[in-house]
Amino acid sequence: NMAGRSRKIIDISSGKIGKEKIKARREQEKKLKIDRDNLIAPSWLSKAAKEEFERIVFEAGKVNILDNLDLGILAIYCNSYDSYVNVSKKLQKEGPVCYKETANGEIEIINPLINVQEKYVKQIMQCSTKLGLATTDRLKLVVPIREEPAENKFITLLKTRKQG
Repeated sequence: NMAGRSRKIIDISSGKIGKEKIKARREQEKKLKIDRDNLIAPSWLSKAAKEEFERIVFEAGKVNILDNLDLGILAIYCNSYDSYVNVSKKLQKEGPVCYKETANGEIEIINPLINVQEKYVKQIMQCSTKLGLATTDRLKLVVPIREEPAENKFITLLKTRKQG
């Protein structure tokens, strides 16, 4: 019973599957596909975010994921990724603890950049899941077609005997 397993796109499927099923799945996948000619990094992204954008579009093209409708989510992902990197660099310099001036002098507090960093991580993970950037997420993006279970070989044999 395959009910509990997620399906794979045909291009990354490795199990045994008949030629007819492959053809049917390819047809179904084609219906869901949209062009990817507009996957161009928006001008408002930083240089580093644009580089990440182009890297992802290139890599995603190898397994035929991402299309024009993913543009917005991908741009947000790349912007968050670049911002995360910048905040992380700043945190490395400043450290996880900083000091705040109060009426009674200086007190030690947790660097507020840690909260900012966590927010970027959350946004990166949400966008990553939607875009299928991790293999496990990609497999969940494929819409299953209802497949009729293969007929038992014994039943097939009985049918052919009755006809003959």
